[in-house]
Amino acid sequence: MTIRWTLLPAAMVALPFLVNACVNEPTTAGTGSRLSAARLVAVDPVSLKLDPTAGNFPPPAFLRETGNGPYSQAKWTNKVALDGKFSVLLEKSVDFASCNTTTPENGCAAFAAAIVTGVEGITIADLGDIGFSVNGDCRAGSPRFNLLYDTDGDGQADGVAFYGCAAHVSDAPAAGWTSMSVSAAAPDFCYTFPSDPCTLLTPGSTVVELSVLVDEQGTWHIDHVQAATATTGEPNGT
Repeated sequence: MTIRWTLLPAAMVALPFLVNACVNEPTTAGTGSRLSAARLVAVDPVSLKLDPTAGNFPPPAFLRETGNGPYSQAKWTNKVALDGKFSVLLEKSVDFASCNTTTPENGCAAFAAAIVTGVEGITIADLGDIGFSVNGDCRAGSPRFNLLYDTDGDGQADGVAFYGCAAHVSDAPAAGWTSMSVSAAAPDFCYTFPSDPCTLLTPGSTVVELSVLVDEQGTWHIDHVQAATATTGEPNGT
């Protein structure tokens, strides 16, 4: 088990800071809180949509997020799909390992994500089992779910939980595709802010943001994302 640097949102908003993570793959945090006060009460039934989002934290400070650029991309594509017509392409061109050197390459801390909208404000218990299907390598750290969660009801993230693909393989639905599924209540590991061990994630904690995220070098297509008993994989959602 190696030590990797992890980008997490400082003060539960956009600015990241670096902490240590004992994991087998690099782990970059989610893209920030999108929860508003109006979403603190869950809506039933959940209507899921995927919001492709990419960004980069340039060295040497890794503190200023820039948008979708030459280092990573996240977008809908109709060239590859498990079912339906579309999938979300997640791609990164620079190796994360460069971030651990004395001269990190710009783009090493880039990320690409499919943000799962529609679950903000629901409880971890209601989020239930979460899963996705991927065309591309199902690694320990990319792709994975990142879950920003609130424990005190103020709508701000108090921690981030991680659920890697490789540890939760459930099926091979088609040639080239791998599916994963995991209980949202049982993350591989997590942090409460600023960097304490995960002790506050409970069934009553609420979702601030859920995303399928990659931060390693490679190309993936994400489809058939599941959360709160709903499934989505097309631009118009569920």
